[in-house]
Amino acid sequence: MSDLKSITHAKIFPPIGIARVGNSREDDGYFIGPEVPDEPGLKLGQYKDKKGFLKRQASRFHIYGYNAAGEVIAELNAGNSDIQWTVHLANKKADWYQFQLALDIAEATLPDTPKSLKRNLLIAGSERSKLIIDPGPRTISGKSSKGQSFDTGKFFHLSVNLGELRTDEEGRLLVLGGFGLSQSYVDQPPLTFANNDGWHDDVSDGPVDAKLKIDGKEIPVDGAWVAVCPPNYAPELKTVRTFYDLLFDRMIAWGLEPRPSDVDFETNIKPIFERLTGLQWVNMGFASIFGYGAPFEMSALLPRLKDKSPANREFRQNILAQFRSVRRKQLGKNLWPHFYGDALDSLVAPNDQNPDSSVNVKQGLASLSSYQIQCLERWAAGDFIDSGPQKKAAALSEVALKDQPRALLRAALDFCLADAFHPGCELTWPMRIRTMYESAFRLKRRETNVPVPDFGDVLTQETVLSPMGPLNGAAAGDLTKWMAVPWQTDTASCLSGYSFFSTSASLPTFWPARVPNDVLIEADFKLLMDSSKSEGERIEAFLKREDWFRGFVGDNDIEQMIDNFHKLGIVEKREGPKDLSKIPSAVYVESKPDLEEPPELSASRGTGEITASAMNSQPQRMTLRKFGKKQK
Repeated sequence: MSDLKSITHAKIFPPIGIARVGNSREDDGYFIGPEVPDEPGLKLGQYKDKKGFLKRQASRFHIYGYNAAGEVIAELNAGNSDIQWTVHLANKKADWYQFQLALDIAEATLPDTPKSLKRNLLIAGSERSKLIIDPGPRTISGKSSKGQSFDTGKFFHLSVNLGELRTDEEGRLLVLGGFGLSQSYVDQPPLTFANNDGWHDDVSDGPVDAKLKIDGKEIPVDGAWVAVCPPNYAPELKTVRTFYDLLFDRMIAWGLEPRPSDVDFETNIKPIFERLTGLQWVNMGFASIFGYGAPFEMSALLPRLKDKSPANREFRQNILAQFRSVRRKQLGKNLWPHFYGDALDSLVAPNDQNPDSSVNVKQGLASLSSYQIQCLERWAAGDFIDSGPQKKAAALSEVALKDQPRALLRAALDFCLADAFHPGCELTWPMRIRTMYESAFRLKRRETNVPVPDFGDVLTQETVLSPMGPLNGAAAGDLTKWMAVPWQTDTASCLSGYSFFSTSASLPTFWPARVPNDVLIEADFKLLMDSSKSEGERIEAFLKREDWFRGFVGDNDIEQMIDNFHKLGIVEKREGPKDLSKIPSAVYVESKPDLEEPPELSASRGTGEITASAMNSQPQRMTLRKFGKKQK
């Protein structure tokens, strides 16, 4: 207790927590999101309950006490402190503006870019308050408490439950979000990927605060934020540029985080190639380029990637040249990474009016962050160290106390996506705007008693980026309101292999680490593991991938996603065969989905490639939902 006397202030971690919706109604139908960057996934089958419903991901918040020198003294919990938690969740999507394009990029001002009109524009005056789901704040304290639900909000006559608060056995806060319920109050079908008037969902966001006393003395606490986001269907995989990578790069640029002096192969370079290889389990294109046995599979290249000798410099420079970079003048559909960028809708085929459109597009395809590219440039020049393999913590208890806050910060954001913000998988482009933050990774609070200005029927880039615009801090609901409504229509639309930049049915792609495209299915995994089969048959089964959305048939996939989002398979880690040297020791397999498989897809197995029907259906799905409805 004597050490606690030196505590002068405290901070809540993670500063931005991520919860996810799910439709399990069981009392234990949730799990706690990652708290260390390399946390292993749940045991096989544990992401759904016994009835097949998807469990919610809870965000757990911790408080750490600091002394005057800024050193971590202790984690503060119900055993050594008096803590009262307060959280305010809200959903403002239907009362906000349409998503057309990220408004902080140049392409947003092009003449053919649709205007960002208010959603539900025909609803005016006091009636617009019915578009906001805001049950107000909730407070909780003590150990193993529960029952504080955000269930009093309404969308017109529809009651909407945004989630609940609980505490764990140590008094840490658990925030659980909604149940993935999306509805139209006028019973109209969804028509587009992002802007469905009359609809709501139950994602949300808002501030997380705590009143803290140690021995009766009140200690100031830096608050945090929680965002309730869509589910994660490949929970152990990371994309190449994570949300943490994006924000870390911005924090460095804004002077809120120090730039690391060294480039370490183990922490800065190797993860990039590991993630490219890891995407083989969720996208066929990545499997053919970076997958096991493919030309750029990481483990095969590792000795040369680590080699910093002058003789290996040309190899490193050639690898660097494969990465798309905003720091170099280059444009190519085969550059890495193979992701769509924020300006996807600017990618129109060259025509008489715009004969050179592809050359002028800046944000049509994604790149790594500036900091990641700078690390690769120093690596290519041989200016790097190699700290060697390090033990990766599987739980927060394995992390030194002083490092736990950073682990929580990174773990929450490392499993979120930064590409593409169209509008985005979890959060979107306002998160890269400086005025949203009061300090590193901590959002600025907007005064809740000050009315939000009326920005008019159309939101422009000039308005949104002005000092008096909507990005000078945030209040409850202000992060998720920029996202698609409902989230399911966007998730079912952001797939792969469309636009004139396409190289295949699988590339470029959107969000495969969260929303898979092509997966190794249960039947082929069983064949792979069957030692009575020939090696050739088993390897052929390993090379096959199927369309993750194959159970959604016809052209109403966005509506099917609203009703059946929990029935899709989860890509989970399995132990691979021990008797096949050509197969990795760990493979990621789709759990059997609760959807009927179309007979034509089942009959087409055996090519080791995306099937013809899948190749045809994916571009059509995107044309109807992602482009066509927006460009009317």
